[in-house]
Amino acid sequence: MTDRPDQPEQPSGSEPGYPPIPEPRRTDHTGAIQLGIVALRPLHLPDFVSGMVGALRRNAGALLGVSLAVSLGAELLRRLLLTLFVGEVPKLDSFTGKQVEWDDLSPYVADLAITTATLGLFTLLLVAVVNVVVPRAVFGHTTSARHALGEAAPALGRLIATALVVVAIMACLTAVAVLPVAAAGSGGVLIAIPALVAMVYLSIAFTFARAIVVVEGLGPAAALDRSRKLVHAVGWWRLAGITTLVGVVLALITLVITTLFARISGDSVIGEILAVVLAGTFTGAASLTVESLLYVDYRARTEGIDGLWLKAG
Repeated sequence: MTDRPDQPEQPSGSEPGYPPIPEPRRTDHTGAIQLGIVALRPLHLPDFVSGMVGALRRNAGALLGVSLAVSLGAELLRRLLLTLFVGEVPKLDSFTGKQVEWDDLSPYVADLAITTATLGLFTLLLVAVVNVVVPRAVFGHTTSARHALGEAAPALGRLIATALVVVAIMACLTAVAVLPVAAAGSGGVLIAIPALVAMVYLSIAFTFARAIVVVEGLGPAAALDRSRKLVHAVGWWRLAGITTLVGVVLALITLVITTLFARISGDSVIGEILAVVLAGTFTGAASLTVESLLYVDYRARTEGIDGLWLKAG
């Protein structure tokens, strides 16, 4: 990010349209100004970690509180839908030494589909809240859950539309990858590989679309196109590496929490629900906070901080 001078050129009230900012303070060895959770300079991996911790600590009600509600609501709805339409999903160890057929796998496919749909839908609310809170936290503002929800609500329709567009694109690419293999066997792999590569590429290129929808107010097509351009302006591989690393670390944390609760509760349903909700509360808020910080970093590297500063105020 571009450093601002010790005495801002636009102090509170000096120019219409710019929000007041706190007194700057130097906090790192580079002398970069830090108004909030990260210094106003190009960010590196430790900055994302410290920024994530700072955002969660200073805005616990908005981030962890909403994340808890999202995780609990998604898990309860998932179990209700499973009970109504699928029934009990067998344990995987029940197939030991048995030839597995499609009828045996259908409950797991249904469980995966229901879990993806419910969690994805509920997560959009958390996405909207995080992208209200984090850009403000960068400039030293704290945000209550009520304020964040009020600011996030207008973006939910566009977020749902954007998610549906991405799902449609990925579904088409999946069909292109699977159908040739099903029809031509190994010969269809030559067609499937480019489709798989495209899926991986777009999954990273579209990373900032949700933040753009909330912060910049764009529609689905414009947000996806701007995300792709913004990612390439700084680096696709950089974003892919950081995103993958964060995902692996949070997956390990989830595994530790679920394993610990399973042993303590003796694989009880209540213990399983508590583990899923607790792990989802932290990992959901943490991953989306890092994603939002990456968006702030990429945008600031290419466009400066003035637009973000104005929006954050």
